[in-house]
Amino acid sequence: MNSEKVDLEILVGYSQDPLLFDAQDDDVWYHAPEEAGDFFHLSEGLVRELEAWDREYQGTLNIDDPRESGFPSENAYHTWLNKGRELASRIKRESPNVGRVGYQARGEYQRGECVF
Repeated sequence: MNSEKVDLEILVGYSQDPLLFDAQDDDVWYHAPEEAGDFFHLSEGLVRELEAWDREYQGTLNIDDPRESGFPSENAYHTWLNKGRELASRIKRESPNVGRVGYQARGEYQRGECVF
């Protein structure tokens, strides 16, 4: 087990892994949920939920016209945002070696975003 606390950012973007942290093993800072699960000792259930949450976001990309990308409704977007907050909180509770967990759903802290 890693004994040092490591900060984690949840920072989604198209065609990139959603979890940003320094695993201190190479130059890759963006990690897939499975890699983060191994590093932070997360439950398999939480890892699967993180993967599904990221897939949902990736599915909003309109490759033919990226300007038209996005969730089908404000309600769907807010449901997705709230799920991300819940997942961030669960990471903080589950992991024995996570320090700070920042949740940046759209690449920056906006009103309503959070840090645990």
